[in-house]
Amino acid sequence: MSDGGMNAAQHDNWRDENDSRTVIRLPEHVSPAFQALITSAEPAASAALRRQVLSSDSEQLVSEEERGDPLGEARYCVTPYLVHQYPNRVLLLSTGRCISYCRYCFRREFTARSSGFLSEAQIGTVTSYLKTHPEVQEILVSGGDPMSGGFGEIKHLLECLRSVCSDLLIRLCTRAPVFAPELFTEAFIMLLRSVRPLWVIAHINHPAELGKAQRQALTRCIDSGIPVQTQTVLLRGVNDEPAVLAELFHALVCMGVKPGYLFQTDLARGTAHFRVPLEKAASIWKELRTRLSGLSLPQFAVDLPNGGGKFPLSALLRYEDIISPLQDGRFSARGIDGKTYTYPR
Repeated sequence: MSDGGMNAAQHDNWRDENDSRTVIRLPEHVSPAFQALITSAEPAASAALRRQVLSSDSEQLVSEEERGDPLGEARYCVTPYLVHQYPNRVLLLSTGRCISYCRYCFRREFTARSSGFLSEAQIGTVTSYLKTHPEVQEILVSGGDPMSGGFGEIKHLLECLRSVCSDLLIRLCTRAPVFAPELFTEAFIMLLRSVRPLWVIAHINHPAELGKAQRQALTRCIDSGIPVQTQTVLLRGVNDEPAVLAELFHALVCMGVKPGYLFQTDLARGTAHFRVPLEKAASIWKELRTRLSGLSLPQFAVDLPNGGGKFPLSALLRYEDIISPLQDGRFSARGIDGKTYTYPR
């Protein structure tokens, strides 16, 4: 086991093998809490939950557009585990481990190749970088899932980040409210309060993921003054129906959780069976706008391939002629660097 993150050799492999047709196999593990949700859900919902975490032969099928690093994060790595793509924020890959492994994950090859939590030396490199880059106002602590680390590891990392600057906004990006709600103990909530400003960014895809324990974990955060925002991935065979998404987003808002993003599935290798065609995605979004208020409606976006950054599909798809941007089976958009990027239809 490595001491965490991704070492230089792994970083090079992640980049150099980007065009390979060979799929790196993602581990398979289902947490007890998520297994309980699968067991207790109605048949259709249970199937939607299983599809997210159980491997299938479809993962071995790779389309021409798919990449090992679909977002082009390696292009912006300032260290093998710190990504500085946007001027005012950085992404920290705190670990390669996850509590359960989502089969559609866009970092599936990073996760499959790396393990362990950041070492003391690596955390020191991160804090040194932040101290010399005062333009950085936010840090996204992701991975893998940072909550897969031990309490002491998470505590040390968050406290080190807070020591850099009192108003550095920390985003804790995690699937733990769904996969391991038992981690949201009184001690953990107190830790989060002690390192504010901090937001929990919870990944939630289906209303059946909001069981009693999951709701309690989210409510503990909200009631303790820890704001929670969600991100959801639009997934074929999981949540690609307006009624399912509307139920999820309304339930979240009723708990005080803000739906943040609905993402089009990224072009990771072996994930084509999860992607919803853009025409259908546009139709779903159009229907959601009639079912939900602005308070409950997340932004609909796609991460453009190869480092193009986030593109707000929600703004484009307000127009009735939603198919017009699609030419030659591809959608074209201008990225944050001014270059044109394409996404398959």
